Amino acid sequence: MKELLEGRRFGFALRPQLGHIAVGLGIGLTLLDLMSWFGWGTRDTNGFVIAASWLAVATAVVALLATITAFVEATDAAEEDRSLARLDVVAALVTVLLYTASGALRATDLGAAGASPGAVVTAFAGFVELLVDGIIASTLYSSREWAVLDEEEYEPRRHQKRRRAS
Repeated sequence: MKELLEGRRFGFALRPQLGHIAVGLGIGLTLLDLMSWFGWGTRDTNGFVIAASWLAVATAVVALLATITAFVEATDAAEEDRSLARLDVVAALVTVLLYTASGALRATDLGAAGASPGAVVTAFAGFVELLVDGIIASTLYSSREWAVLDEEEYEPRRHQKRRRAS
């Protein structure tokens, strides 16, 4: 499981990619917030509010996956990178908390014309945190070199013929 979370089987670290997926979701959430606050494109912004609520939850889930992979990656970080790896774990965890808080604030008021100011501010703070943490994670993990994994030798099984039922 550790090899999967570190991305060894894929040949690249999963942490930066998960962080950048969360950044993309954060961009979508920020745009939906701006559209609902300024009334761009429609008179009834309730659809924007509901979509933004779902995007806040999705961003929190992806950020949680990024936090888990950051924690696993931090256990194998080189000694000189260990403090930066811990900073990455803390930043990813703060991002999860901010987007979870934003999603919780949004879930309480889905019928409003726009998201509450608290939900927008926490989402924007989470977005800034995602951008900074994405740079840290990309720098820290994308150039990591791993030892070559031992490949299991493949031996085809010889299947026994089935006996015909009499």
